[in-house]
Amino acid sequence: MSCKRYFLLNCVALLFITSCGGGGGSGDEPETTNTNSSNEGLSGYLFSQGPGNYAYLLDALSGSASVIANTDWSSQENRFPGGLVKFRKRAVQNDHSYFLVNAMHCKKENEDALARDMSCIYLQNYDGNFIDGFDLLHDVYELQMSYDYQYIALFRDFNPGSSNQEWFEIYTRNGDLLSYRRLESRKIRWFRDGRIMYLDGPRFVITKPYSTEGDRTMTLPENISNGGWLSDFDISNDEMQIAFTVATDSTAFTSIVAKAYVMNIDGTNIRLLADVPEGDPKITSPSWSPDGRWILLEEGYVTGQDSDVLGASGNLYVVPAEDQGKVYMLSTVTNERSKEVIPFIHDIDGPGSSNVFNTKSYGEAFEWIP
Repeated sequence: MSCKRYFLLNCVALLFITSCGGGGGSGDEPETTNTNSSNEGLSGYLFSQGPGNYAYLLDALSGSASVIANTDWSSQENRFPGGLVKFRKRAVQNDHSYFLVNAMHCKKENEDALARDMSCIYLQNYDGNFIDGFDLLHDVYELQMSYDYQYIALFRDFNPGSSNQEWFEIYTRNGDLLSYRRLESRKIRWFRDGRIMYLDGPRFVITKPYSTEGDRTMTLPENISNGGWLSDFDISNDEMQIAFTVATDSTAFTSIVAKAYVMNIDGTNIRLLADVPEGDPKITSPSWSPDGRWILLEEGYVTGQDSDVLGASGNLYVVPAEDQGKVYMLSTVTNERSKEVIPFIHDIDGPGSSNVFNTKSYGEAFEWIP
């Protein structure tokens, strides 16, 4: 198993939480918790991505979390009859109309006991209504919808655990295959004109419009990549800049060492965006604010090694996107943290927990949407 493929991060201790009342409720949906805290100057919402039942929104200003209607997918057995369904969700980039649901092992190909598993892909709106959907054989991982809502790009693993069996594919929202190629990667972002950017080691690759065929590449300078690889990225809403993380070290299963950078969309003016005062930074999941003023970062997230070992949360920070001629320091210690950095205050707790952010249930990354 390649540690480059999963981008798993090391454990940290502290998380900024203002309420411990966010545990699961006794009704059909978990409780929605409220807080009086404020993330001054921020707007929009954070969509909680990653694995787990339910989809959540965090108000960027208050940090309050709320569950999106009709996302209790594990109880919807008629739609997802598989016994061990794994749910993941993805917001549509810079959009508050629709989001995508990916249910791996949602059903069998047929009624044969040895039939192959399928993945169910659905488009939902923020009222919880299912809009469109289709099924695919095997395991679907990363998926993103185009800006015109007509196409979905994704990676599909035909044989988990084996190399050279992953495919980069584009489908219409009704499930018709448009373009495909064999490729092992996990991070994809659309441009408004239908092009797609994905990561390939130390390179950014941009495709032709509505195609998986690469059109041009940008390779990180050696002094930036330092023998490492691109682990995550996001494109600004005006499509003029890219925020990205470069991983330079890793340990089995759980952690990578990564720093955050920003550069122009043409690969020029690369600058280090964020670091930590001491030790190895473990920065991931960059997401631009819709107004382009801020970049959300997570530092220190770690997943569990298996289903019996819970992960640990990272700390969420908001840093200015504007180049102020400095590297922003991320820290839970006030006098070590750059004064321009906002530690993102929120009130999500794990079910039944106290001051613990259960990332395995609520998501390991966030998409900042209007």
